[in-house]
Formats: sequence, C-alpha cells, structure tokens
Amino acid sequence: MSPKQFSAIGLAAAACSAVAVAVFVAANPWSVTVNEQAPLLPAVRADAAKIEGIEIGSGKEQLKLALKDGRWVVDSANGYPANAQAVRQLVLSATEADLVERKTAKKDLHKMLGLADGEGGGTERTIRFKGADGAVIGEILAGNTRSDVPGTSTGGTYVRRPGDDQTWLANRPLDGTASLRDWVQTKLIDLSTESIETVSLEMTGEAPLAIKRTDDKKSHALAEMPAGKRLKHVNSIDDIVEAVSLVEFKNVRQAGSGTLPQKAGQAVLRTEKGLTATVDYFSDGKEAWVTITPSGEGEAKKQADDLAVRTKGWEFEVPLAEINATLKKREDLLEDASS
Repeated sequence: MSPKQFSAIGLAAAACSAVAVAVFVAANPWSVTVNEQAPLLPAVRADAAKIEGIEIGSGKEQLKLALKDGRWVVDSANGYPANAQAVRQLVLSATEADLVERKTAKKDLHKMLGLADGEGGGTERTIRFKGADGAVIGEILAGNTRSDVPGTSTGGTYVRRPGDDQTWLANRPLDGTASLRDWVQTKLIDLSTESIETVSLEMTGEAPLAIKRTDDKKSHALAEMPAGKRLKHVNSIDDIVEAVSLVEFKNVRQAGSGTLPQKAGQAVLRTEKGLTATVDYFSDGKEAWVTITPSGEGEAKKQADDLAVRTKGWEFEVPLAEINATLKKREDLLEDASS
C-alpha cells in the first residue's frame, strides 16, 4: 500500500469517527461528553454576605425566607423562626457549587431530571437569592439530587438557568423544597419518656388524670388507681406519655390570627431536670391545634427559654392522631378489676 493510499484511508477513518461521534451525541443528548466546570451562581459566590432573602417556588407552593434583626425567619409564615442551620446550608451549597457536567438540552427530557416546569407536573424548584433592597443576586432552577457525583462526598443537583433549556449537573446538593416543614424545627417537644416525671391530664367533661414515673424510671403508671379498677391494656399509660413526649406540627400561625376549634383538654408535663410544658389542645374532630407554654428552673430554664422563642405567640396545627393518642377518657383506659 502506497503512503498516499494509507493517508487517504486514515483521513476516511477519521472522518467516519467524527461522523459517528456526531451521530451519537445527536441520538443521545442525555449526557454530552463535554464537561465545563464553572460557578453555579457567580454573583452569589461573590456576594453571599449580602443575601438577606431567599424565595423558593415549586408549582403553586411559594415560600419566602428573610433575614430580620440578625435571624432568619419564614416571611411567608408571618415571620416564624426558621431553622438557621438549614438556611445556612443552602446558601453555602449555592456558594460552593460548580457546574461540572453538561446534560440534556431537550425539553421533553427535563422531567426525568426533575426539571420540568409546573405545567408538566415536574418537581422543579425556583431558588432565588435576594439582597437587602430586594434585588435578585442569583437565581437557579433545581431538580433532582444525585448522590454519586465524582469528586464529592455530598452529591449534587440537576439544574438549569431561567429561560435556558440547557441542563447541568452541579456538584452540591441544593436541598429544601417550598414546604414549610423543610425550613423550621417542626418538633416542638421531643423528650425521652424516661425523663418525664409526671403528666397531668385534663379533658373536657372528665375528671383529671395524674400520671407518674415508676420507681425504676422505665415506665409510667396512674398516680392513684381507682378502687375496683384496672387498666384495660398494660401499656396504655406509657402510650399516653409517649404521645405527650413528642409534639410535632404541620402548620403554624400567629396567635389570634384564626379561630381555634373548641378546647379539648390540657396536658402538663414535668421532667426530672425541671422543665414544665403546658400543652393546650383544641379540636373539632376534623382538625387539631395546640398552644404550648414552657417554664423551667435551674438547668431547664435555658431549655424552656429556647422553646418559648418558638412557641410564644403562635398556634400550631398538629395531626389529629396526636390529640387522640393523648386525651384518653377513663372509660377507654379502665375496666372493672373483676371483669
């Protein structure tokens, strides 16, 4: 074979290879082999200290966070205290994130990355960072997260820019939806049952119930068993204490901004370290709300003060099951000892 023939064959092979690559890329737009590492949000990286507002939208859900008097609050929930750690983590991720892999630019494939718009039923989230004057510092559309991003221990997120169909993989997780529960500490009371010394229960139309911790500190019992009675179920008192030990809300509003259902009862728990929490329950059988008043002595004072920051002046909607598990009538708990 002459050198000229060999050269021609080489050029033809190269041309075929180029055509093959072009055909592959055109047929497989899911992941283009071109990687470009660049800041996800350059302005956010440069001006992170100036961020004083964050807006997150997903479909009809809209949530607003704001920095007020040095602390983060949920502006769209009447200024309820936000989980500052969650907010800081989002800002940190947005600041550190780079675009590390170009993905599809085909709009009909966006849904598979969680980047379809609301009309397509996708899970796309608009995340917008704002300054003190309300000006937008940076904005990104975030989709599904991915755990196996090379070179990271935190995973990443599929993203695209507003008005741009090109999608990317960013090398940081952009966690948090437009749901309130992602940005607040929903657990108001979260105690070990062993730490609770006493519980006093009052229910509308019922005689009060007094519960105390047993001597071995492993369970609870009625402070005084009525004569001729016994528990229907051996664990029923422990079940009440377990329900009281965890109060978790799903919605919050300022006290007096809505109409509470009728008063259903009250629980007062006291811990061995001196924390007292009074929980007032309101329910109409369809929805349930609570208010919480904490107090504390000694080392429990700080615990009570921290709880008061998140509960004073607020009303909390809780699952109806929380009230049903706590406010038990005597006839549900006791039976004749002779039966």
